[in-house]
Amino acid sequence: MVSRDRNPLPEPPLTYEWTMPEYDVVVAGGGPAGLQFAREVGRRSDYSVAVLEANDALADNDKSTGGTFEQVIEGFDVPTSVVMAECPDVLFEGPTAQSRLAIPNYVLDFPAFLEFLGEDAESAGVEVHTGTRVVAPVVEDGTVVGVRCKRGGSDVTYRAELVVDATGPAGTLTTKLDMWDRDAAQRGIGKEYEVRGRFDESAMLFRFDHAVAPGGYAWVFPAGERRFKVGVCWIGDFYERHHRPEDGSIDDYVERWAETDSRWEIDEIRAVHAGQAISDNSINQRATDGLVAVGDSVSSINPLFGEGIRPAMESAAMAADVAADALDVGNVSRQFLERYERRWNRQKGSKWKTQRIVGELLYDFDASQQDGFVERSGDLSAAQLDRLQRYELTVGDLLDLYPFRIGDLRKVPTLLRHL
Repeated sequence: MVSRDRNPLPEPPLTYEWTMPEYDVVVAGGGPAGLQFAREVGRRSDYSVAVLEANDALADNDKSTGGTFEQVIEGFDVPTSVVMAECPDVLFEGPTAQSRLAIPNYVLDFPAFLEFLGEDAESAGVEVHTGTRVVAPVVEDGTVVGVRCKRGGSDVTYRAELVVDATGPAGTLTTKLDMWDRDAAQRGIGKEYEVRGRFDESAMLFRFDHAVAPGGYAWVFPAGERRFKVGVCWIGDFYERHHRPEDGSIDDYVERWAETDSRWEIDEIRAVHAGQAISDNSINQRATDGLVAVGDSVSSINPLFGEGIRPAMESAAMAADVAADALDVGNVSRQFLERYERRWNRQKGSKWKTQRIVGELLYDFDASQQDGFVERSGDLSAAQLDRLQRYELTVGDLLDLYPFRIGDLRKVPTLLRHL
């Protein structure tokens, strides 16, 4: 898809301050969460909606590996034209163990995916304003009534009946409104190469091995047409515990991972993607008077494997349901909007707590436990694999997966903090 300037606004003098016409809804951020929220509201109503994206094109927000599952493709009407690869299996690896899991998966062309979401939202009457960076909320009498932005060096104000924070882990609005304490959350980083070359697998590969990705995992995702994505990520706390002092930066780890396995060979690095994840158990304030927060602006990312696209879009759909009702009755108070917050916490909260605990254990495993986890994953039933993919593991599932060691008792106080 060709990137283009959507709904281009006149460029005022650099020192000019100006106010846009008022909208019913202003969405801060043009990632999967913000665009899906706009799609939902645009499809079901005639409310005026503007999406504000800091980058000059939606496709420039290219920070995701694009790995996802059927809930996104089928549940959100994503066309095959933005799917780079479809794989029947996931491959889990430890330092010496390997298990192939029958979990169908997809790899998205993430820039094309964002462009599709934007075009689909526009077809429903949504305006997408690129090159517009939201910097702060506008609050009057305790209610959010708009946002302040930077566009081309000028100050721009957008006013709206309802504001949506979809600014990702920056939490541009939620942090300023004291809705989310991002400094108390766990931090992770990741980097990948999108390459052209040979990859001898038709599965989405994850490797849990501190020698390759201390305190995290490495991956290789098929991407069709002799393309694949190869990367490394880790959580800061566990990286500090498991990396070797003489090792270099994440760039060095990615380069070694890309070059040292005979199952793939790289002819050309086509793109480099890097990003950060800031996550907690997602039980956060998601609504205040005049505003709802979706996606990673309030930590919706799954805390086990770091999947962000699916929970971002699910949170957007939940929020849009409540937002449309709120606009219909003219009530955008926190008391009304927190119906979304309660729904998220009811459907995801306890599951995300469990995933957080599993992640605390997994990324702190020693090498033998990493192998044990991988081997036990291969013994899961089809029903258990489905629950693993849906992040709905039961206590029994966790006991089947967990390679317990007596030394793990020292972790109990940390784990109890997440209950």
